[in-house]
Amino acid sequence: MANALRGEASFEAGGRAFRLKYDWNAAAEFEEASGRPLSDALLDVAREKLSAKSLRAMLWAGLQADHPDVTLKETGRLIDQMGRREAQRVMGVALRYFFPELEPEEGKPPDPQAPAAAVAPPAA
Repeated sequence: MANALRGEASFEAGGRAFRLKYDWNAAAEFEEASGRPLSDALLDVAREKLSAKSLRAMLWAGLQADHPDVTLKETGRLIDQMGRREAQRVMGVALRYFFPELEPEEGKPPDPQAPAAAVAPPAA
């Protein structure tokens, strides 16, 4: 099962279960495959204006940790099977926790990858 608080999301396509995981390796894989800075693509994700090439590369990069056998072309077929909106939705679930600045909202849990704030010991 995917853990959204760790930048993960699950989906099914073509009768197979997949898990997306966004971490810094996925970010680097995306940049290498798409030739675009991740920051530009994240703005596109937030605006729901991701190009076909970027959508495919972003989904593919998120699959690599658990599904390194999936190619870019196979990722395109997965998008065909699940639909662009569902692909963007699943990516959004995982991305919003790995990159919490995409959708800042009050009441959301803190970034689980950030260290806890230091608390000063009480004065004696």
